[in-house]
This record gives sequence, C-alpha cells and structure tokens, in this order.
Amino acid sequence: MDDAYSEKERFLRIMNKKPVDRASLACPLQTATVPLMEKTGACWPNANQEAEPMAELAVAAHDIAGLESVRLPFCLTVEAEALGCPILPGSRISQPSVSAPVVCDYSDIEKLTVPDPAVTARMPAVQEAIGIARDKVGEDVPIIAGITAPFTLAGHIRGVETMLLDMFDNPDFVKDLIIFATDVAKEYSKALVDAGADAITLIEPSATCELIGPSDFEQYAAPTIGALSKSIKVPTILHICGNTTPILPTLETLDVDAVSIDHVVDVRDAHNTFKDTVLVGNVNPVDVLLFGTPQDVEAESLKCLDAGVDILAPGCGFSPNTPLENMKTFASCKHHQR
Repeated sequence: MDDAYSEKERFLRIMNKKPVDRASLACPLQTATVPLMEKTGACWPNANQEAEPMAELAVAAHDIAGLESVRLPFCLTVEAEALGCPILPGSRISQPSVSAPVVCDYSDIEKLTVPDPAVTARMPAVQEAIGIARDKVGEDVPIIAGITAPFTLAGHIRGVETMLLDMFDNPDFVKDLIIFATDVAKEYSKALVDAGADAITLIEPSATCELIGPSDFEQYAAPTIGALSKSIKVPTILHICGNTTPILPTLETLDVDAVSIDHVVDVRDAHNTFKDTVLVGNVNPVDVLLFGTPQDVEAESLKCLDAGVDILAPGCGFSPNTPLENMKTFASCKHHQR
C-alpha cells in the first residue's frame, strides 16, 4: 500500500502531534558511516569541514541507506570552534573533538562574544550544506540540523570536569556560562532554520544522569533547554545520552517537541511518561546496528515500534562502522510496521 504522506509531511505531522499512517524513520542523530563514505567519496574529516561533501554524505543516508531524512552536521564541535576552542579534526572513523577549553579562569567569560553564524568558523559551511542538500533531495524530505545544547557547550568551553567542580565552588558562574551558551545556540539555530532546516536536534550528552543527578539537571540544564527550544521556530528534538529514566518526568515539561532516548531506557517507561512529547528511539546502536545481523536489526526495530516510538531511530548516532546492510534493514522496517 502506498504511503499516505511524503517523508517530510509524515515527520512534521508527527512532530505537531497530528495523526499519521505509520511511524517515521527520520533520524535526528548522526548518520555518516564508512560504507556511505566509500559509496560517495565524501569522507571524514573533509565532510565535517566543507559544505559540498558534508551535504553529499548526509544525503547518502537517505538516498542509499533509505532513512527518511537528511541530518547534518556529524559532530558537536562547530560551536566550540566558533568560540575559539582548538579542535582535533578526527579521522575517517572518528569525529572531531574539542582539545582544550577557552574559559580557563572565571574572568575569561567576559572575553567571550556570541559568534556571527554568517562568517564564523564552520558555521557558514553547515548552512551552505543545508542548501545543497535541499537542492539534492527536494521539498519532500525533512532536513534536520543538529546543534550542541547549552549545558554541553558550556562544558566544551570550560572543560566538563572543571565545570562539574564549578557547580560546587561557583554555581552562579556555571549558570552564567550556560546562559551564554544558550545565546550562542539561539543565534546558530536561527541561522540553520533560515538556511532551510525543518527541525533542530538539541544534543545534550553532558547532561546525562551518568554525570549529573536529577536535581542538578533541573537546576542547570533544564531551564536553558526549555528557553532555547521556545526560541526556535521549527520543531525541536532533545537527545541526551545514557539512562534518562530518572528525569523522564522533567523532560516532559521542557517545551521540546520530541525526546530521543538512548537504548538503555525502556521505551514503555518513556511512552507511559510522555503525554505531549513525541518519542524517538531507540535501537541499540552498538550491539544491534553495529555488531548484530540484519535479523537482529529487524527484530529490535519492530520491538521498538511495538513499544510505541513515534519516530524509529538509533538510541544514539550510527557508529561510523555500521554495516550498510544493517542500515538498510533498519530503514526497511517502514514496509512492515505492525
């Protein structure tokens, strides 16, 4: 039976809590893999830096692997680099990473300014890549742009471990740092929406319950996530790595449109908690998608759909070495959803 909606229509209807024919497979997380690099010739680290290969590799996840979206960029260092952090470029199988903070003393925060997304570091390349991707896939495919959410960005420019100590020694400084990171995220996300992004993923790995407790999450991360999401004129998806079960009720209150859960979270717990929040997830990206068989991928994907996810996605980004056959099997679940 033919689909009732285009991929973009279905995705946006789900994000706006409207009825649809089936779950979406629009992946809001990292989709670049070595097999897709080999198919396209668009490879990391170049595809993390330049617009054309970035767009080509992102589109390949749709055109070759069969996912129902285009998602870019592939890393969490664009904003940190724009703020002056030195970046290790990564390799064909590893993403770029922040090598050192720029806020080494409390007074350093006074030297920071919100970067202009039109001209600073790789921010323009990501915007250009969105336009190139749109030209390649047309108007019926959703383009999802990822940004570094405020708590994690604050950790990049201060150093995560140092910032965690600051939470005890100087909590007001931490809050000021996170507010500044929120201002950066607001400006950058606006530029990505203006460039053509249909949704924004707020990626907040440092706010995991494995690093901070629920009370610290509510005090430091939650207010700025909500403020940022409300400032964005397209649907938003929040992703936090690890076991977010203790903070699921808080996540429901954050004014984000959707929450992406890691594979360690029980889908039924999230489904029972979320009343007004779209549920995204949560196939195991390592044991199943990276190391499992296509049969494992199909079984786990259908299990997630049966449990009530609205958008089927990995519990975290696709590992770079994910086999193409597994990625295609994952995407093929749109043909036999229960």
